[in-house]
Amino acid sequence: MSERVMVFIDGSNVLWASKSLNIKINYKKLVDELVGGRRLVRPNFYCSIGVPPSPQQVKFHDSLRFQGFNVITRPVKMRPQGAVEKGVDVALVTDMLKSAFADAYDLCILVSGDHDFSEAVKIIKDRGVRVEIAAFEHTISGELRMLADKFTCLDSITDKIQMK
Repeated sequence: MSERVMVFIDGSNVLWASKSLNIKINYKKLVDELVGGRRLVRPNFYCSIGVPPSPQQVKFHDSLRFQGFNVITRPVKMRPQGAVEKGVDVALVTDMLKSAFADAYDLCILVSGDHDFSEAVKIIKDRGVRVEIAAFEHTISGELRMLADKFTCLDSITDKIQMK
């Protein structure tokens, strides 16, 4: 039986990292590259949205849904210091943990370099689930990289995952 894989993409983390490198990611290619020949249960994409969402955001999210992604959004909150994301990381962690405890996957692929996910990764690994981390080199936290059963540096596969 093939290993069951769920992918959890921190959209904001990947977006800002790829923008800093001046590349656009094709998320379907990204998932296909990371999953390889294993059995994909579901790719999940987490991000914040404006209120109301822009037509570009709606079009982008609809295109991801059309490709089989579960798209989870949280509204951007306005603060005196500017727009602030709220609830995106919590939603991602909740779904990772809920799915792990429901035995929905054998392997978790987290696409983010954010240190905030370290504790959730530890809990999932304590359940005997393998965790692979994929992130750009300039965004990966040292602790998260050490926790990974496998680390994929997205810089090394940009030719395979970017929009052409």
